[in-house]
Amino acid sequence: MIDLNIEVQELLTAWGNWALSEGNGLGYSSPMARMIREQVVERSKARTAMFLTDDEALKVERLVTILCECKPLEGKILKLKYIDRMSANGIAEHYLTPLKYGKDGVSKVSSHTAVQHIARAEGFIAGLIVGQTRLNH
Repeated sequence: MIDLNIEVQELLTAWGNWALSEGNGLGYSSPMARMIREQVVERSKARTAMFLTDDEALKVERLVTILCECKPLEGKILKLKYIDRMSANGIAEHYLTPLKYGKDGVSKVSSHTAVQHIARAEGFIAGLIVGQTRLNH
């Protein structure tokens, strides 16, 4: 059986790499080509992802745009996770806490809350993919 959640996470990771490739979201380059060009050593396996063509990445971009229009908070959090590479802790601390309590607030949003938002965003994208697949068949 296919685990759609893992596939969506891999797809979003590849889309995030594509969006980061040139800083403008256009013209995905492979991780290997990027390492050679920048002469850097890949530090984490998280950066290695499936390859997306520009057309495939633009399809994902459209899905993320729909998410952002329907659920702006989840859309922003999805971008923080997959483009800005923020962890759930980072999203909770640097985005959700100031959003909910202000910059000088004493209370903190838990990373569990960020994980819930990420899961909802990924689920929304998975639902859009399933819906499109059904329409195409």
